[in-house]
Amino acid sequence: MIKIALIRLDSGRHDKVRFEKDRREFMALLSEEFTLLETHPGDQAEADLQVVFIASGGSEEKFRRIYPALAKPVILLADGKHNSLPAALEISSWVRQQGAAAKIVHGEGSLIAGRLKRLAVFQRTRRALAGPIGLIGEPSDWLIASIVDRAAVNALWGTEFIDIPLEEVIGRKPEGAEVAAITREWAGQAKKLDGVDEAALQAAACLVPTLKAVYARHRLRAATLRCFSLIERLQTSGCLALAQLNDEGMICGCEGDVPAVFSMLLLHALTGEIPFMANPAAVDCRSNRVVLAHCTVPRRAVSAYRLQTHFETGLGVALSGDFAAGPATVFKAGNRDLGSYFVSAAEVLPGRPQPGLCRTQVHLHLQEPVEYFLKAPLANHHLLIRGDHVSLINDFMSYSGANKVVIGEK
Repeated sequence: MIKIALIRLDSGRHDKVRFEKDRREFMALLSEEFTLLETHPGDQAEADLQVVFIASGGSEEKFRRIYPALAKPVILLADGKHNSLPAALEISSWVRQQGAAAKIVHGEGSLIAGRLKRLAVFQRTRRALAGPIGLIGEPSDWLIASIVDRAAVNALWGTEFIDIPLEEVIGRKPEGAEVAAITREWAGQAKKLDGVDEAALQAAACLVPTLKAVYARHRLRAATLRCFSLIERLQTSGCLALAQLNDEGMICGCEGDVPAVFSMLLLHALTGEIPFMANPAAVDCRSNRVVLAHCTVPRRAVSAYRLQTHFETGLGVALSGDFAAGPATVFKAGNRDLGSYFVSAAEVLPGRPQPGLCRTQVHLHLQEPVEYFLKAPLANHHLLIRGDHVSLINDFMSYSGANKVVIGEK
């Protein structure tokens, strides 16, 4: 059951008997859905969500005094009695005047319960986004529009970043038995091995325990890897290793792309789905379709996969995965503070792999205009997850103070 740290504020001026009766009834309704922990500002309660219950009018000044110690954004709970809602409106306006955000939860019982449950998911997602996110090697040289302002990202999202030398990956030699087991698993589950032999598989599999060790050593929530430098120095790709770590919930992105891995972590924490990070490789404005392509994809995201060489270099091991038809969501957070985003519902369409593109290719029909990619894209890499999560994502990004990129009419 979701735990709510509840801070109750009232004026003390209302008829005590009537007031307490009404409050007991309201708390009883909440207790059916949540574990309520009555707390005070600054208490370190182990809760999923902190809520300030504005139990009556006249509590505005009390709120102003405790405001600095409250979790942000502030969640204000208001029922329909004892001028609770008017006080919450005044408080919400005052919080906005401080340059912050307050969310009012109000309505009948089931509506309040549903909203508080979603807000608890939002708070869990915010905690995940605090990181740390590991940058293993520097961003790839071609990501000229994907550099973030770390201070601005921290101010908006609370995210911390850790710079990790690429040598932590290159210099480690994993146990042979572990590598052999990983090699057998991948070869056994693949639909086909196309230009990939056992030696290439073993070299790629070596990176799995190595990256897991880096992940554990730095207690990372996510990581992004300057993977092309691995190809240059080890003559193998990180595609297989990144796919396996993502399969296991250890979010890892390619090419040192910080906005992309942040977006991957956000999607996974918010929806539970494993994202596919990819290049928008082709856009058809007439049919409102886009092709996404990349050389690594989590196995949990696809119905089957083949193992091939890395597209650009012809080295290492890459995945050519098959996405099942059905609803999906395309997403990206970007700009210097990661405070802008694009999201669209999509439908996965049938399509055969085309030459001249990365190994995994997925054809999509988007709900939002694909002109976005040509007119105002948030850089290159975008994310794809299964299912339609647009409403949830929009709600969370609005809650967090992010701005949606909108392009014209469909």
